[in-house]
Amino acid sequence: MSGDLLERLLAFSTCQVADAFDKLKIKGHMPDIILLSPDMNHRMAGPAHTVQMVPAGGAPVGKLPTHHVDSAPRGSVVVISSPPGATTANWGGLMSTRARALSLAGAVIDGRARDIEEHRAMGFPVFARGVSVHGSTGYTVPASAGEPIGCAGVTVREGDIILGDINGVVVIPKERLEEVFAKTEELARVEEKITKDLGKGAPIGETFAKYR
Repeated sequence: MSGDLLERLLAFSTCQVADAFDKLKIKGHMPDIILLSPDMNHRMAGPAHTVQMVPAGGAPVGKLPTHHVDSAPRGSVVVISSPPGATTANWGGLMSTRARALSLAGAVIDGRARDIEEHRAMGFPVFARGVSVHGSTGYTVPASAGEPIGCAGVTVREGDIILGDINGVVVIPKERLEEVFAKTEELARVEEKITKDLGKGAPIGETFAKYR
């Protein structure tokens, strides 16, 4: 994957990428995952490092050889699938502290996070479905890292590209990154023309018909 292409992807919003998904018939939007930190202007991108959490005390799972944050590659986004209905947090301030030291790009939790003020203070990007004051100890355990997971109804594989901003989070299949980028770029040029005409007073119906 080209680091330059990933940097260029940050020029686009998740809404613009989602428009490209519609054209390319890709299911990649994670509904209800929202930006919790650092602020509404932040945009995050990086390859996914996937983690599956399961309820503690359920079926036995082997202990991972390395903590799931420590095993994340530099520049990656930790993507965690939490058990359905879990009310405890699977990401907190200590996790962000370690992730920031490892130069990770952010965290996406299909579940809850806590210590929001700490993430914001250190400027670390965290996206989640909600918040909780309770930690995960005794409630959930990691069952796998680096394996495909389901996150907010979308399959995420290790290395798939995660893009997040104030509008939400999308996942781009790693083998289709160039295709998605090209389509997003194309649609952004059209959007720019539409915006320009509408700004000059053109009717919406006529403008859409002209460019779409």
